Amino acid sequence: MAPWIDLPYEIRNVTPEEDKIIKKCLIGYTKPFVKCGKNEYVMAASFRKHAEEIYNLEVRPDDIWVITFPRSGTTWTQEMVWLIENDLDFKAAKAKPLYERFPMLEITAHIPQVAFELIKVNFMNLAYFQGLNHAVRKPSWKAIAEAPSPRFIKTHLPLSMLPPKLLSTAKVIYVARDPRDVAVSYYYLHKMLAKTLMRATFQTFWEAFRRDLLPWTPIVAHTNEAWEKRHNPNLHFIFYEDMIKDLPKEIRAICKFLNRKYPADKIETLAEYLSFDSLRKNKNVNNTAGDNTEVQFLRKGEAGGWRTHFDDEMKLQAEEFISTRLRGLDLSYPSFQLNETECSHL
Repeated sequence: MAPWIDLPYEIRNVTPEEDKIIKKCLIGYTKPFVKCGKNEYVMAASFRKHAEEIYNLEVRPDDIWVITFPRSGTTWTQEMVWLIENDLDFKAAKAKPLYERFPMLEITAHIPQVAFELIKVNFMNLAYFQGLNHAVRKPSWKAIAEAPSPRFIKTHLPLSMLPPKLLSTAKVIYVARDPRDVAVSYYYLHKMLAKTLMRATFQTFWEAFRRDLLPWTPIVAHTNEAWEKRHNPNLHFIFYEDMIKDLPKEIRAICKFLNRKYPADKIETLAEYLSFDSLRKNKNVNNTAGDNTEVQFLRKGEAGGWRTHFDDEMKLQAEEFISTRLRGLDLSYPSFQLNETECSHL
């Protein structure tokens, strides 16, 4: 057993003002949120007591990890990777929920205490969302530690908060997405979970997002950590927008990364299976909390949809938000271009 490693980063409470902003957008959290490390990643208070266990999880050579900021094509990529690694066994994929085949590492550490009680009575069908019923019985990282190989692991944590030997041991796929589209999708995720209890407007949610005051933010720093490691042979970096543009091409790239070979007709079959319309009908993938809800876990599967949610002021705020955080970085988003007219407003 590997020696225990102390956390290389600090965890501290957000300020009272910041906590109020966060809790205007999220329900069920009673304790102050925390910020982690030099990039000040926001997490629920419960993460503090579990961070070391997550950081010390033993990584295996046959693990495959998918890392994303929330709402960046995670589910899409998970299903793709699982099928590529399991000989395109569509029957097996449809027989077992994705959250069981590809569990989330830190989900237990993000559940507010009130949610544990709600899950017990299956309030809003939460017990069946992302396997929360399992997470209540046993911490997600412990279940993963005890799982047989090969393991498929999903996480929204940045690389700096994950086991230090991850990239030297296992295969990792990172998916990035335009922060503006992420903000919209992230809002609707919380709206789906909270239903009528969700009081925050999108404008309120956006204000918290652009101030890096929502769980797992700051998004640009999160993505840049992986971008800086993109040449590591064990890391495959993808943009969500490229998957939208040419899914078969991205499937072939992942197949190459995972040392898997499939003929062209099989690639096309997989791409068709992974089409958004197909996945929305697949209940083992589209893990919507509750039936007959207008807000789906898999919403639209598009790039650029943020334009219908941002007014002129918010568009300018978004330009400033992204450009400011990209300043001095090598990272750039394929869907973000700052023109001279927009620059004059910053």
